[in-house]
Amino acid sequence: MPYDYPVTHRPDLLDVLRRGGYRENSEPATTPTPMSKEFSGQARRDAQRWHEYTSGNAYILYLLNRTTAHTFRVQTHGKTPVDAVKRWYRGLSGTETWVCHCVKVVAVHVCADTQTSEAGELLMGTQQNSFPY
Repeated sequence: MPYDYPVTHRPDLLDVLRRGGYRENSEPATTPTPMSKEFSGQARRDAQRWHEYTSGNAYILYLLNRTTAHTFRVQTHGKTPVDAVKRWYRGLSGTETWVCHCVKVVAVHVCADTQTSEAGELLMGTQQNSFPY
């Protein structure tokens, strides 16, 4: 680290943070927007769809753009590696069928850390240069 900045200890700020902020007894900044029955139902269905889409084991897919030869990786979920690839190709709404014409999966790895999307053991495909990160 090229710079060593001094750390200032301010007990007054620590007391404010411990109490839960400076707006403890004040009015909320905005009033909540009322939701219609249709909107709340759609939000509930979308949350359920996202939960189903991200359930199962985590995998890292190494992808190749068929047109520009650009490579990238994504994190996806599924019960098996094949299920994870199919789920990623299908997309969240299940209608993105054009993706398989544009992108090719070249490798599937176990996701070692879901927070940082670190790739683990190679399961399918060929080893990529950017392994394990």
